[in-house]
Amino acid sequence: MKIKVALVEDHHIVREGLASIISKIPKVEFVFSAENGQDFLNKLVQHSIDLVFLDLEMPIMDGIQTFRTLKLNHPEIKSIMLTMHNDNDVVLELIKEGVSAYLLKSSTIQEITLAINQVMEKGRYVSEFAEKIIFEEMKEPNKSNPHQFSERDVQIIRFICDGLTSKEIGDRLSLARKTIENDRLRILRAYDVKSSNELIRLSILDGLYKPRTNQEILEELQQKKEASQLRRFSRYK
Repeated sequence: MKIKVALVEDHHIVREGLASIISKIPKVEFVFSAENGQDFLNKLVQHSIDLVFLDLEMPIMDGIQTFRTLKLNHPEIKSIMLTMHNDNDVVLELIKEGVSAYLLKSSTIQEITLAINQVMEKGRYVSEFAEKIIFEEMKEPNKSNPHQFSERDVQIIRFICDGLTSKEIGDRLSLARKTIENDRLRILRAYDVKSSNELIRLSILDGLYKPRTNQEILEELQQKKEASQLRRFSRYK
């Protein structure tokens, strides 16, 4: 199944250029484009899509208004914001509200492709510039680990953000699955959230987790396996 994508951009030349780029991405079906949020919502009645690229600044109905309307009426549709500016406050606010990704219009086709795939697979994509803004904002000491989580709690939070199940986390920490599930529930309650997606956003904003690629996660796992094998070997020397 192809990923069905729409684009909302008020500048005709930019809209046509982005539409051309998106339509050439493998496994993506470009469905339609619109010149503002209201135009998009009108056309959406006749189409089914999985994801929409939203220009931040538009007349009649801007990207933020459109995203909030989608979140209310079509929560299943993922939103990727597009902008020429990297306004820190706007980036942080939209991430808190659940925007799936935030890209500059100068992004390469490789990054656009990566963003689409990660948003559809994981529900989110954090670009390099958005990550930089998040961590610069979190440098203040009072914003670091505000809930005073233990070292094990922070490990569990990071594994949850990496996409591991309770069993996989338990295997890595040599703990029972039930213990991990109880810890997970306690952490969710501490953040006053109900889902892992909400936990991921807040832990990023709190500086407890830095997004990693699948390759980085696999490399870390391999290193830990090799270290464990070396320790076992050393005991029998």
